[in-house]
Amino acid sequence: MALNPAILIVLMGALAGGTGLILAADRRQRITARRVATIVDSYRPNRAAASVLRRTAGRRDLVQAIGLSKVLPYLRIRPDRPDLYPMAWGWLLAIATAAALLVEALGNFLLGAAIWVTVPVLWTFFARAIFKHYEMRRNRLLYNQLPDALSMIVRSVRVGVTVQDSLVVVGEEAPWPTSIEFRRLNDEIRMGSSLGDALIRLAGRSELIEYRFFAVALTLQSQSGGNLSETLENLGDIVRKRVAIRARAIALAAEARLTMYVLAGLPFFTTGALLVIEPDYLAVLVTTVIGKKILFGGIALLALGLTSMRIIIRKSIS
Repeated sequence: MALNPAILIVLMGALAGGTGLILAADRRQRITARRVATIVDSYRPNRAAASVLRRTAGRRDLVQAIGLSKVLPYLRIRPDRPDLYPMAWGWLLAIATAAALLVEALGNFLLGAAIWVTVPVLWTFFARAIFKHYEMRRNRLLYNQLPDALSMIVRSVRVGVTVQDSLVVVGEEAPWPTSIEFRRLNDEIRMGSSLGDALIRLAGRSELIEYRFFAVALTLQSQSGGNLSETLENLGDIVRKRVAIRARAIALAAEARLTMYVLAGLPFFTTGALLVIEPDYLAVLVTTVIGKKILFGGIALLALGLTSMRIIIRKSIS
């Protein structure tokens, strides 16, 4: 059964309209923030800290204004952290919408119009997958860069630099995203926050247990003193060994990953070969009802198998 064109237009219009409203609201918020910036910055001695606070507050107000404060966390979207994504998060939602519509169009061709009821489920799946990918990439980079950041602090402290100045060095010299996190930490301290509170917020943003150890070590040292360089050096060595173990696990799992890629590409290679040698063998899969159902089942099983192998490999090296 073909899908009614009017229903298709309404569905696509609703999805496109919702995405457009989000993008338009975000654009209006940015324009308002730029207008206010000229007044706010003249009363703040630190322009970098004011910029961070302004962007964070503006996106939080935007989320609350359009009623997405409960939906966005479920989709793993963090509008107050634009540095996590390569583009505006509204565009990433638009990409998820396009991917969901393409999959649903294929399902409509193979199974009929009833498959369109699963549009919200697929859209949610693609949105969570996209934002989770960028979040995991950021956490992985933070984890791998932590030993070098700790080494910078240890070297700075040993030559007589204060702890706060050593944090500034990390913010200036470390690569992304560690530099962004430490710059935000320094901006919060300059704006009047205590070192302990700023470190706790840094640990919360990083979502890594090693950053919590780092925050506890610096907080205790600032309150009671002690050999900070030795503590941070030991923590850095532990993290560096764990990074090396993870790299070794990834190398050992290379064969399994190669097998997954070969199994994923084999159906497409076979299909291309049959299209060249004997196209009539495949015509039945797109011209008959039972053939379409078999093709849909094959695609679904392939996707399920690839997802299962990917999850197993990721769990084994985590």
